[in-house]
Amino acid sequence: MGVKKHPGAFKIRPTYPLEKIKTLIRTGKTFSPGVQVIESGSNLGFSIEEMHEQVLELETGDFYKSDPDFYNRKVWQDAYKKEIGGKSIYIKFKVFDGRFLLTSFKIDTSDTNDWRI
Repeated sequence: MGVKKHPGAFKIRPTYPLEKIKTLIRTGKTFSPGVQVIESGSNLGFSIEEMHEQVLELETGDFYKSDPDFYNRKVWQDAYKKEIGGKSIYIKFKVFDGRFLLTSFKIDTSDTNDWRI
């Protein structure tokens, strides 16, 4: 039996303070992202380090939502949307075992209607 995602389970405030995230990145407390993240970032012209640099430039106003991890509902992931090079980029991450993990870095393909309005 597969893992079921519970639609609608999200928070409108970040789980992780941005300063904590930035400190983890600056101090090298990171996991290497998965293959899909590396490929999507590479397709946009970004290395892992450059994707991390974009996270370091995030501002609180870029926050989109926080939702539970697909496999571990006790771990939350924060999602941000940021304009980079004229494109809206969807950036998602979590903290696991005291380390930062980038879980998504891709072009934002969501509906233009923002649920926060």
